[in-house]
Amino acid sequence: MDTTVAEIIRAQLDSLTKSERKIAKLLLEDYPVSGLAGIPSIAEAAGVSAPTIVRFVAKLGFKNIAEMRERLQDEISTRLASPLERIGPADSHAPITLLGSSEAELLDAVTRSFVSVNPNELEQFIRLLCDLDREIIPIGGRISHVLAQHLSWSLQVLRPHVRVARPSVGERINLLLDVDDHSVVVAFDYRRYQPDTIRFVEVAKAEGATVLLVTDPYLSPAAKNADVVLTSAIGSSGVFDALTPSFALIEALLTLVAKRLGGPATDRLVKYEKLTAKILEDDQRVIGSYRGQG
Repeated sequence: MDTTVAEIIRAQLDSLTKSERKIAKLLLEDYPVSGLAGIPSIAEAAGVSAPTIVRFVAKLGFKNIAEMRERLQDEISTRLASPLERIGPADSHAPITLLGSSEAELLDAVTRSFVSVNPNELEQFIRLLCDLDREIIPIGGRISHVLAQHLSWSLQVLRPHVRVARPSVGERINLLLDVDDHSVVVAFDYRRYQPDTIRFVEVAKAEGATVLLVTDPYLSPAAKNADVVLTSAIGSSGVFDALTPSFALIEALLTLVAKRLGGPATDRLVKYEKLTAKILEDDQRVIGSYRGQG
């Protein structure tokens, strides 16, 4: 997969001038649509001069804004690609070597995902997950809910005040009743983006929540309301987008959270083990009583 314009911009955020940061903010907030406008429109919206736009585009490595717009148009087509378009012709004798090819692709995707992480955004992400005064609310879409659930289950063992936003509309509305400026929403949203996830983020943000977004390199529209954005690669030669890089990213985040929390996480794990042993002991006692009746 070619590097997206968003990835190029995000990789250079720390080296941009104040005026260039205004352009970057504008382009990333309504990505990729805002980048399809002409130089005068972008300059006016960002509050900078036209020559600044020209220099910014050149800094990204494009010959001119037309070349950047062409890349963005290609990205829009890729964002909307469905599994049906990627399935290819049937092959009942597909070689077993495809397994090795898939392995290489997934490993490369994981590596690219880790390399693309901005250290400053990672620090903010971890700091907020470790703030015990805040409630953490992971949320995902129809498929990416498994990522939100995995993060939720693991965080609950390390810290209190973690509630996953389940797919039910009613449950999500009930959850929003308690969202305020002490809430941290961790949203997972990937291409062919989920409108209800995007809307939840928008409403939660309006209620004062801080939003952490994990998305693909093409950027979910939820990025417009996100305070911190981490991206993970999803491309593969398979029918479906790969979630493996996102799972790997979550595992790395959890390791950092556990180390950063230190004592409180350790104390909670000790309690967790004691409770687990007690529950399993009670289960074994119940099973033994049934066997005795038999």
